[in-house]
Order: sequence, then C-alpha cells, then structure tokens
Amino acid sequence: MAPLAVMLAPDPFPLRFTEVVAFRGDFDNIKPHELVCPKGIAYSAALDRVLVSLTPEPDGAGRQQLLTAVGRDGSRLPFAPSYRSFTDVESLLAIVPAAGAPIAAGFAPGEVFVGRGPTDQISRLSSTGNVIADLFVDLGTGQWPWGGLTFDTYGAFGGRLIVQTDRGKILLVGADGSKSQLADLGRRLEGLEVAPAGFGPLAGQIIVGVEGFSDTDPESGKVYAIDTHGNLTLLADIGFAAEDIRFVPQNGGTYYQTELCFDRESENRVLSVSSSQFLSRLGRMLVVNELGGELWEVAWDGARYTQALVGRAPGRWSSQGFNVQGTELEAGCFAVRSPSLPGWTNWSAVPGGGTTDRAPASAVDYSGNLHLLVKGINDRRIYMNNMVGATQAWSGWAEVPPGGMTTNHTLATAMHDNVLYAFSVRDDGAIMYKPLFDGDGPLLDTPWAEVPGAGRTDAAIAAATANGRLVLSAKGIQDQQIYLNELAPGGRSWSGWFVTPGGGETNAGPGLAAFQDELYVLIKGLTSGHILTKVRTTDGNWTDWAQIPGAGVTDAAIAAVSVSDQLYLFAKGINDRAPYWNVASGTGTWGLWNGIPNGGTTDAAFAVTNISERLYLFAKGIDDRQLYMRHTL
Repeated sequence: MAPLAVMLAPDPFPLRFTEVVAFRGDFDNIKPHELVCPKGIAYSAALDRVLVSLTPEPDGAGRQQLLTAVGRDGSRLPFAPSYRSFTDVESLLAIVPAAGAPIAAGFAPGEVFVGRGPTDQISRLSSTGNVIADLFVDLGTGQWPWGGLTFDTYGAFGGRLIVQTDRGKILLVGADGSKSQLADLGRRLEGLEVAPAGFGPLAGQIIVGVEGFSDTDPESGKVYAIDTHGNLTLLADIGFAAEDIRFVPQNGGTYYQTELCFDRESENRVLSVSSSQFLSRLGRMLVVNELGGELWEVAWDGARYTQALVGRAPGRWSSQGFNVQGTELEAGCFAVRSPSLPGWTNWSAVPGGGTTDRAPASAVDYSGNLHLLVKGINDRRIYMNNMVGATQAWSGWAEVPPGGMTTNHTLATAMHDNVLYAFSVRDDGAIMYKPLFDGDGPLLDTPWAEVPGAGRTDAAIAAATANGRLVLSAKGIQDQQIYLNELAPGGRSWSGWFVTPGGGETNAGPGLAAFQDELYVLIKGLTSGHILTKVRTTDGNWTDWAQIPGAGVTDAAIAAVSVSDQLYLFAKGINDRAPYWNVASGTGTWGLWNGIPNGGTTDAAFAVTNISERLYLFAKGIDDRQLYMRHTL
C-alpha cells in the first residue's frame, strides 16, 4: 500500500540547528565523562524551560532517569529531584497544556506525566516538580511505554492522555487513571501526536511512527494515522527509524531536539531550531529519523499530503544502523508561550506643534535620550525634537544641522557602536547618512554623506543593528525588491548594496528588526498587502518569505522593535486606518494582529522605540498633521 503523502524534493530552506546545551561534565563527580543520554523532552510554560530526562548511572548499578529543566540560555536546574524512575526506562514526558480538551477532561494545566517503569507504569508530577502520584496508572500491558506520551488536544479522543507502547499498543488514559485500549498495531512504535485542525482529512486523528525492530523491518519509517475506531491510514514513509512526531504550532514556537551519543560525551545535548524558520511551516508535521539524523516534513497543501526532507542534525554522526548505534536523535518538542502584552497611555500631542506629511522616525541614543525626526511639509527639510531621558521634557523642533538637506520620504535612525545615525533619501533617490550623537555628545555638525554603493530608492528606508552590524534596507525602484547594506563593526566599511535573496517585492518602505540574534526583514506584500518577513538566522542563512501569523494587511511600512525578549510589530489598517500590533514572545509565539486600545487613526506608518522596557509609539494625525505619542505602562 502506497502512503498518502507525495514525495517532494528536499526543502530549499533546510532547518538550521543551534546547540542549546551539551551535558558535559554534569556527572563527573560520579564518573568522568559520564554519558547522560537525553531521551524525553517537553516544554513547561510554567517554568519557561524544557524538561529533559537524562540517564546517568549515579549508583553504578544501572541507569535511572533524572529530570532537569533547561533554559533557553542553556542553564540547568534539577526538576523533581526526589523523583526517580526505574532502571532502563526511556522516560518520555507529556505536559498538560494551558487550555483545551485535556483541561475539559479534568487534567490540571502544567502537570507533568512521566514514563516511570517498570514496563508501562506512569507517574504524575506537579508543574513545580512535586510528586502527585508516583504510580498514576499501571497500563498492565507488560510492554515498555517507550513509544510516546501525548495529550489529545483536538478532542476527538475525549482530551485524554494517549500512551503508546514500544510493541504497538495505543491506550487512552483519563484524568482519574481509567484506561482503555484503542488499537494494537503489532509494530515497534515511537513517535506519537494528534493532528491539529487544518491538517486535512486526518485532522484530529492520532499519528504514530514506526521505529522498527531491525534494519530489515519493512515497516521501519512508516507513519500511520489512527481514527477513533482504531482504523489505520498509511500517511507517509520516511524510509527508516521514525522516532518522534511533532506538529508546528499555528502561532509559532521554538523547536527543541534531544540528541544522544553512546560513544562519547559531546553529542549528548539539546539542539534548537529558531521559531523564524517555522513561519512558512505552520501546522505541518515533523518526523524524526532516529538513526539517520534527518528531519522530515509532512504537510497538507489543501489538496494532497506531501513529504520532504527538511533538515539534518549538525556535526559528527556515528550510527550505522540498529546493529551499530552511536549518535541518535530522540524526542523533540515545541516551546509555545503567549506574549505578555503591556498596557498603554492615551495619545498626546508631541510638544512643539510640528507638522509633517510623512511618518516620523524615532530612536534613543547612548545616553538614553529620545530623538524624533520628521520631514517638513513645505520646505521638505529635516527636523528633530528631543526628549531628555524618560522625563518627557522636549527641546522643541529644530532643523538638523547642517541645514539644507531635503527629502520626500520618512527618515530612519539606528544606533551602532554607541553612535546614533540618521538616514534620509535625497531628492535624486540617493541614500544619505550622518551621525547625530555618540557616547560623548552631539555630532550634529558632521555633514551628510552618501551611503557607499550608489543605491537609489523611491520609498522610505529602514535601519537596525543586528549581530554587530548596522543594517540599512531600501526598496529597489524598478524591481521593487529589498536591498541591504551593512556597516561593519567599528564603523569603518560598508558592504555595498545587495538584494535580499529569494525575491519578495513591495511598493512601500521596508522594516527591519533584530530579534534573538536574527535579522527580520519586514515588508507589505506587493499585491496582497499581507505582512511578510524573511529572516537571516544566526549562521547567516535565510528563511523563505512567510506571512506573520494573524493574516494582517496594511498599505504602509511596518514598525518594529525588540524589547525584553519580545518582538513588537506595528502596522496601519487599510480601511479603518487604525493601529494594530502583533507581539512575539521569547519562544517566538505570536499573539496575532489586534487593535491597540483607543487606537485612533492615521494615514502613515508608525515609529516605535524604547527606553529600557518602556515602548514609545508615534503616529501622525490625519487632519492636523501633528505628531502624537503614547507609551506603555
């Protein structure tokens, strides 16, 4: 029987991994270079950490699973230090989600369920690591629960805990510990999830992977869907050793992958894939090949299921097959945490009475003073108003010296190496810059100079600092693609203009943001008006263009700022001309586009900056053309 999923060529934007932590030396007090073999992993929103099961030999008499909580920075804290599972159990983990079908079924948010052993017994822990029930349920199958643990988040299976044994039994467990068997596949299974809404005809069904019993097992690598009656559908076949299955969250999240190695310590680690790399993959399924180090993607495109290779674990690989196992990929999980949304003051006019017919630009210098730059309406000259610190005492409007520079477009500002720069588009389309302030004071008399590279544009420009470089972005006049130019560390040389790879066209100015060591390029789609992004990851590679979650549309540039491990985007609505914002949390989970309370209306893009954790948002009035400001509380 052929699988439903049609095989596609490998993805042109393969997943890029970063090492979060390698468990080197954690148990040297027991045994030098002790292998900890991380197995299970699950994200705890309560702790904002991933829980990982490790398997050292603390007593020298056999391995036992210990739980540790790993932060995004690689820091480790013991979790449930008084809890121990039984020897030789591959402890997999499942955490009750914050809302949805499992809560309605009686499970408590944040509680942790652990494959305890011996064989198929399961423990129940609190979100803080207290043991609620060392023996929550004994499934009585006599088989290991290595296959997987997950919750029915869709609801077709009553929101229950789903348990998969390594020999093919699928069981449903209620919040009271009651149990029932749904199916027996008679295969060695690993990998277990429930397909979310939007995953085509198989939405809501249980998805399982077949690891297989040996290199020659014909079932190894197959992926099945199981309906509420226990019927099977062959969905995909990755060829060999399916180990884990995860669905990309609809609002985004960061992916974590455990890797172990039996022949040396260094590959016993947790890897991550940044949330930006999944923006074009929302709702799709990842399948891990344990012994080949591969990640596969299975997707529903609205008419058919497809599968494609989307990445490989980085670094040295030593497994040769079931008979010679060295390096292995084990469980994975997505970290999903909703953003924190601050409150806002009401709008108030920026003192000084200045007016403009373009969006403002704003930035904060090294001393913490806020500077607002605008284009004059009639003379088209460049004016600045300054707010000292957070006192909201404004200097009043004055032309930026030396005078005489004129523009038809919104300005841009960014700070690099303690120097605050201003950027403008000259009347002939040339892109100009000048320093305004450095750590020692003003540099206002420094003349304007053309950014090297002879770039030309007919729209507003954007600037941001990312990974040690000042990045400038401009729209091409003829091709309407996005070009970048970068000022190197030390401020001595520019890269010259180069096009952002992979196309992407717009008829409005671009936006830029640095978030979690990645560069986000933001545009309004040329014909759709959708708010799109393309991201350069920490290793210098690019993601595909993707829509920011929430189906927002605009006809103006997008303003962006990263503050306190969250990314804030602001866009103007097309019909209502109201301000909308979308915020990504530290896990890269988006809150979707929502109107800002008491938003008002504007006919231009916004400007945003921050002083410490406080955001300052600026907009142009429609009728009086004055500038207005509000800030977060």
